[in-house]
Amino acid sequence: MITDNQIEDAWGNADFGEVNKRDFLNQTMLKYVCGYESGHTTFCICQDLELVKRNSKGKIIITKFGREYTYWAFSTKEKDA
Repeated sequence: MITDNQIEDAWGNADFGEVNKRDFLNQTMLKYVCGYESGHTTFCICQDLELVKRNSKGKIIITKFGREYTYWAFSTKEKDA
């Protein structure tokens, strides 16, 4: 659904230390699905990947693709990027 190259491009120069970027992305999307928010940089990464957006009132909205990605990330045993 999202390739490692797409994650790298969206990640840019962000520095969250020694993390697995896909796992970090997956956990961030799980937070959004559960109603939590993240930091600005993390939001921008997810927005660049078209997983989330903000509505006119500034509320974070999970896109259809974002819901599909999150379901895929946590339901598939063998993931093909």
